[in-house]
Amino acid sequence: MTVASKTAKVSISQAESLVKLVRLLATSGRSNFHNYLISPLLYASWKRDYSSESSHKMMVRIERQAEEHPNTIAPHAKRLVGQALTETPSAVGNASIFFLEMSIRYHQVSVAPETLEFVHVVEPPIRKFEAILTRKTSEDFEVKLADMTPEEIEAAFRPVELGRKEETVRLNQEARILFEKIKRANQKDDMPACRKLIANYLIRFADEDDNNRDQIEQLIDALEQRAASFRKELHDFMAIELFYRISQGIAKSDLKKTIQGIRKYAFIFEGDSGALYHKDIDRLEKKLYAMIREKGLMKQLIRSK
Repeated sequence: MTVASKTAKVSISQAESLVKLVRLLATSGRSNFHNYLISPLLYASWKRDYSSESSHKMMVRIERQAEEHPNTIAPHAKRLVGQALTETPSAVGNASIFFLEMSIRYHQVSVAPETLEFVHVVEPPIRKFEAILTRKTSEDFEVKLADMTPEEIEAAFRPVELGRKEETVRLNQEARILFEKIKRANQKDDMPACRKLIANYLIRFADEDDNNRDQIEQLIDALEQRAASFRKELHDFMAIELFYRISQGIAKSDLKKTIQGIRKYAFIFEGDSGALYHKDIDRLEKKLYAMIREKGLMKQLIRSK
């Protein structure tokens, strides 16, 4: 799955996708991290001479000055990545994520030559890793599904039990807190925070009966008036986030989390074959239901809903 930018700009969806892939790359082993992120940067001569200022201190300084001097972020972020390359793999990962997240927050960073160069260097190898990861997660999912007991499968499909008053109160409180955060971000005109919070709200509560959906839709419409691409970027963010959660769940053998992620994706993007990662997650969903039919659990799962 490629999220490409057609203009001289790193798109928000492109940067979000790369952030999540760098995080997944970091958990896939030292060799992969070196091959698909560090080596390409070294080959492109991004490593700088040793500096007395650590990458962590550079990051803090860039963050502190960002609002007043957004045009300086990208050149400083390039030096940050160069410094991180003299330190540790985790420093390189943190610097890369910081650079990409700054391009999401600030338009000036998304169009800067340094940002375009950075993405030009790291995106091709990271997309190769993504293709390998997608194949591996599909194969691992099939193997791990076969080892699940009927009880474990039923537990993964079981909805949240709202019969207990305290559970209902907890969920309602959780929804209210997140909804208030969305409203505050909107008042501050913080579009990246609005997008992230609304996406997390919809992922968490989209399939609940009482989910303030009308109010959320009104807010999305209003945000779309201020930024025409908001709804598309919101949908992309949800797809990227769910792909990340599903991949994490399979890697950690947390199949309950994986199955819930697959079902959330199917609910949110039903009928939308153009959604990011649709083909990959649809393949996992087909494997899931093939296994359910094979174990003769379909009627049991329907009754438990």
